[in-house]
Amino acid sequence: MMKSEFIERTGFEPTAAEYEAIEEEYMGCDIDKDQFCKEWKKNGGIQRLSRQRARKIEELEEKIAGMEREYNRMDLQHCDDYNRLNDRLGKKIDGLKERNEYLERQISALQDMLGAVETDKKRVEDQLATVKAAFAILGIEKEEQ
Repeated sequence: MMKSEFIERTGFEPTAAEYEAIEEEYMGCDIDKDQFCKEWKKNGGIQRLSRQRARKIEELEEKIAGMEREYNRMDLQHCDDYNRLNDRLGKKIDGLKERNEYLERQISALQDMLGAVETDKKRVEDQLATVKAAFAILGIEKEEQ
C-alpha cells in the first residue's frame, strides 16, 4: 500500500517515519489494505500516533528548554570571561600608561641634565679659553704631556 492510499482510506496523514512503522505492521498481516486501514483506525491507530507525537513534542520542548538553559549558562560564562579579560587588559593598559609616563619623566630629566652638562661644558670651555689667553699674555706655554 502506498502512503497516499493510506491517507485516503484513514483521513490521517502520518509522517514518513510513522508511515514506515504502519507499512511494517501492514506487511506483517494478511488482510487487504481496506480492512487493514479500517481496523487500524478502529484499534486507535490515530490516537496512538497522536499520543506519540505529543510525547515527542514534549521531549523536544524539554530538549529545547535544556539547550536554552545551557546556552544562557554558556553566554553568562562567556560574558564573565570577557569582562574578566577586559578588566585584566584595562589594568595592563593602565600599567603601561604609568610606565610610559614614568619613562617620559625620566627622559625629560635626562634632557634637563644634558642641557645642564652642555651649559657647564660651555662655561668650562669659556673659562679654559680665558686661562689660555691669560697664559698667552703672560708668555707661559702649555706643558706638553
